Parts: sequence; structure tokens; C-alpha cells
Amino acid sequence: MQDLLTTHNRISPARFVVGNSWSRTIIKTLGLVALPFMITGGALAARTLALSPMVAKSRFISSVDLGKQISVVLALPLKDGKGAADFVKHVSTPLDPLYRQYLTPAEFAARFGGAEEDYTTLKEWALANGLTVVHESVSRTTLTVRGTVDKIQTVFKTRLNDYRSSDGDEFISAGVEPTVPDAIAGKIAGVIGLTVGRQYAPHAKIYKKFGELPDDDATSAHTDAAGGSGPGGAYSAADLRTAYSIPTYGDVSLQTVAIFEQGGYTKSDVETYLQKNKLPKRQVTLVGVNGYNGAIDDLGVELEAVLDIDMVIAINPAVKEVLVYEDGTDPFPVALLDSIAQVADDAKAQVLSISYGEDEWLEGNDSIAAEATVFTQLAAEGINVTVSAGDNGAYGNFSFHNGSILNVSDPASQPYVTSVGGTTLYTGPGAVYGSEEVWNLLGVNLGATGGGVSTYWQIPAYQQPSYVTTNGGSATYRNVPDVSAVGNPETGVAVYSKVNGGWLQVGGTSVGAPIWAGYLSVLNAALNYIGEAQIGFFNPTLYSLGFGYPTNYLYEVVDGSNGNAGIYGTPGFSAGIGYDNCTGTGSLWGSGLAFQVLTSVTQAGSPPSALTGLVAKAVKTSSAKIVWNASTGATGYVVNVFHKVPGYQWNIAQSYLTKKTGIPVSNLTPNTQYAVYVGAVNKSGSSQANITFNTAQ
Repeated sequence: MQDLLTTHNRISPARFVVGNSWSRTIIKTLGLVALPFMITGGALAARTLALSPMVAKSRFISSVDLGKQISVVLALPLKDGKGAADFVKHVSTPLDPLYRQYLTPAEFAARFGGAEEDYTTLKEWALANGLTVVHESVSRTTLTVRGTVDKIQTVFKTRLNDYRSSDGDEFISAGVEPTVPDAIAGKIAGVIGLTVGRQYAPHAKIYKKFGELPDDDATSAHTDAAGGSGPGGAYSAADLRTAYSIPTYGDVSLQTVAIFEQGGYTKSDVETYLQKNKLPKRQVTLVGVNGYNGAIDDLGVELEAVLDIDMVIAINPAVKEVLVYEDGTDPFPVALLDSIAQVADDAKAQVLSISYGEDEWLEGNDSIAAEATVFTQLAAEGINVTVSAGDNGAYGNFSFHNGSILNVSDPASQPYVTSVGGTTLYTGPGAVYGSEEVWNLLGVNLGATGGGVSTYWQIPAYQQPSYVTTNGGSATYRNVPDVSAVGNPETGVAVYSKVNGGWLQVGGTSVGAPIWAGYLSVLNAALNYIGEAQIGFFNPTLYSLGFGYPTNYLYEVVDGSNGNAGIYGTPGFSAGIGYDNCTGTGSLWGSGLAFQVLTSVTQAGSPPSALTGLVAKAVKTSSAKIVWNASTGATGYVVNVFHKVPGYQWNIAQSYLTKKTGIPVSNLTPNTQYAVYVGAVNKSGSSQANITFNTAQ
């Protein structure tokens, strides 16, 4: 199928074609390098904690009420961090004997989790000092305690204050360097919650408000930029599935997707979106973290929550359940850490989406390292995590930068997540995919896709330097993002949030993370159908596809940058052929990527026998019957039917999954040439055949 999928054999609209002579590189290495702290991390060495950089850059409001309840996370190191990293490498590497042999939470805890005696000691210490344990992790890597400000200040010898940043955000943080008590300093790897710099960290961006549109969508209120069929002219759920060629086999094995939120959402908002987009009702379940009850405390978070839920169901209408993990009480670092730990402990979801983030240097080493420990557990359990790359271009939160103008976002830069950048999406009639370029509206204060180079994490082995450095990436440190999808607010999606004004056109990398999460749940359904486990941590597989050139199976984004030297004094990163630090390996071509993943070798053994007898016969003017002979050893068949539209690519596809030796195909265009690719698949590879045929006039 590579002859069809290779970029130079797909036709793009003339206005988006860009010539380039750069050569393609081949990746030969999979797996992960040893990661700092997460692998070698031990007990907390320093007895004092550095203040958040935001304290010096924000205005003091007042001391915090001594009776206010505050949560603090005590992070423990894994007892065998190197062993955990090695296991993730094996379980995520195709052809490894342990590939996709995932652990349960209890198994991970037994093999790699924090020391039981230390965990017990910490709980006893908390109770002895008047603190309440509000969250325990099965892996014994996080212990969250809560107490009054008076108690917390006494225990950690600090002073907690209310601050307001220059952009108006209010937060609580220590104004005196906290001291870690001797009784626990030798047993923990970090303390999270005392030195934070932000209460909420969602990424959703509103471009335009349409209000409560009537049935005709109030055409006079239409946006002037997007070309969708949704309310106000923004992209609908059907538009996204068409543009990104999403396969329809999400119902062959129902999947569960988790999302992280910092607060509640309005149930009727989601119902309005589903009804308007003619989507089936799906189970959406609140999972309150640290006792949170789902209250709506922040309008930006409410919008983020409904956007995330909507995008998951938009891409996979057959999703079994969306689990919404909410902690709206605690500041971002605490809420994120406890929520992802709860996802890992519950082990109910196969994919987790996170549309939040903060600059690495603002998030702090303790938080980054503690998150990494939990992401290790998630990868070991086979739960892939998609994360928004950020909405401030290559610069991050520039107004608060620490001397390093280029910044990337955490947790997007974590090595065990799939980071998602943002694009500007152009479509033709009927939402047919046209092209994408890097989302960059920094000049008009509408943001740009995050992306760049981590200052914390070494480069993981799945990012082969010869590949990721083609367009200015690092050969030494983790490059962000890994993939991309629509993010430009001007070509955004339509969602409904009553408290935010009704129907809205929304953008940000918050759109892309749940789009990819929904898509990976579709892939997982297909894998389960043919007898495979879920895809698990996706990056090693992603970067190994296409003989080391993943963009053979993704939409390649070669135009644009995520910087503005005129404003910031230094350029960001530029797109180009191959990997780039704006859109990663490319944007989502769902049918092509699915065919490649499903036909790839995952375990040693014999692939199905040769696929023979492939015939496609037109039936009437808009349908056909495709048949083939049974292939010995096949556990299923994946079928892609493509047709070429003048001026566009060979990417307009219908994708099918079956255990039979034939399928009917409908909704075809009369008098049109189609290409049919069929792969007989099992765990050891595939046998493939292809033909072309013409529909009747």
C-alpha cells in the first residue's frame, strides 16, 4: 500500500504544493533511552524547596486564610525505576517477546512500585501531624495529604500567600522556601502543591461566539474563516471524520477513553452537541478525584471539558464510555498528578487525553518527575496518553519566561506521552481534505501551536536523531510534538457551552489531543477484533512505521512556523518534509495509518498466506461488491477503498474490517476510478493485494 500512501504519489491542491529536496531518513531503532530522575530518582536530597518563579513575577494579594484546606502530594520513587523503564521499552517494541504483554496495577506495584514500609511511614507521619490522607496510589508512588493552611505552614515551615499574575490569574503559593521535615525527607522524591504557579491550565481558545442558533444556524452569524458544516460554519463532527478519513469500525470492540479535567461540565451541553451532530448518546461518567463533586468553578475549564468529550465522541461515535476524571479543587500540578494516578489505578480506559499544560520551567522538577513515574505505570499497563502541545508557539508563557525564550509544555514533553500539535485545516466541498499548514496567529494574538525541545528530558530512542533533526530539532533532548491535528481557532470546531455563550467556534491544541485519543480508540477496537491487545504507548510504533518515515501514513505538513521573530526577537521552528517541531510526524490520515498499523508485524511467526482472487465489481452506479479468496492464518481482513478527486489527494477513503471474504461498498461516485487495497492480517504480518475498478455511469 506504500505506493498509494507515499506523499509524492498523493496530489495536493496547487496552492499548497511546496518543493523541497531534503532526503528521507530511515529509523532503525526502537525503544527508550534511560530518562533522568525517573530512572535514577531516589529520596529527596534537598531539605528546602525552591519557590515558584511566578512568585517574583506576580503581585502579592494577601496571606491565605489559616483555616483554608490545602492538598500536598508526597511523591515516592519507584523501587526499581530502571526495571520499569526497561519493561516499558519491551512492552512497547514490536517483535519483542513482551510486546503488548501489559501489567495490571497490582502487578506494576509488586514489581516496581514504591517501598511499602516508606509508604506506611508517610501515612503515619501525616496522621501524627494532623493531616488527612485523601488519595493513595496502588503503586505507592503518590500520597496526597490535606490539612489547613495553619497545619501545612507549621509542618513545612513556610508561609502561603495569594498572588495575582500579570495576566490576571490568581494562585496560592509559598512565599517562604518550604522545609521538608527530617522524618520524611529520606523517603520521598518530591513535594508537589506548595510552590505552584497556576491554578488552572486549560488550552481551549474561543474564536467566535454564535449564541443560541436556531435550526437554520443563523447564517448571518457564520464565521469568515472556517469551511465547515457545523453551527456558524465551523467544523462539525462529520467534517472531522471526513477530512481525517476516520475508519468506521469503532463498534467492532467497544473502547473506553479517559479525559483529565480541572472542573465540571454541563451534561446538557454535551447532549446538545451530540443531538446537533446526529451522534448517538454515549455513556459519559464523572470520576471525582480527591472528593471533587463536579461543580463548575471556572468557565474556561467547563469549555475545555465539553470540548474534550465532544471531540472523543465525534471521532469515535461508537466509544463505549468517556470517563471524565475531575479535580477542580486543587491547583494544576496536584490535580493532574492525582488524576492520572487514579486513571492508572482504575485501569478502565485504554486511552487518556490531557488538554492542559504549563511550561516545563514553571511546572518544576518535582512535578515533572512525579508525573513521569505515573506515565511509566500507564505505559506499562498499555494505556496511551495524548497531550496538547500548548497554544503559545515556540515561546510558551513568554511574559514570564526565565531567560530561555523558547519553551515547551509539560506534560506534553513527557517521554511516555503522544504530544499533539496544532494546524490550520483547509478543506474542499463536502469537507474533503485539502491541506494543512502550521497554526500560527501570534501576530494577531490568537496563539500558535506549541512545539520545540525539552530542557528536562533526554531524547528517547524512538526519536532517531537523523530523523528529528531534519528541520532543526534536537539530537540530544526530547522533541515536541509527535503528531498534530487542527488547532487554529480560525478553522476551529463547533461546540456548545451554554455558560460560555452557546455555540462557539473553538481552537487550540485542546482540539487535537482528544481527536487523536478518539482515533486511537478506533485503532484499539480494530486490534482487539483481529486478536491483538490495544496499541498501548504509541510512539515507538508511530516512529517505526513506513520504514522510518511515518509521514508516508500521515498528512505531511510542510508550510509555516510556530514563531514570530518580529514580536519575540527570535524565530521559532519551521515545518518541512519529515519531522518538525511544529507538527511532529504529521497530521491524521486515519484510513492510511490504520491500514499500516493493522498490517504491521507485531510478533514473530507466519503471516497469512498469499491473498488471491481479489475482484471488485461495480453494482449499479454507486455501489460495488469486493471479494477475495480466504487466506490461511488470517484473523481478519482490512479493506481500504480510495478514489481520486481532481485537484485533491488519493486520500478520500472508506475503510472496512471483516472476517469474511467479501464486503459490499456503497455511497460511491458514479463513473469514477477507485483503488482497492485488501490486507489479510494476523499478529505476524499480512499479505496484501490491490486492484482498480470504475463505477458505472
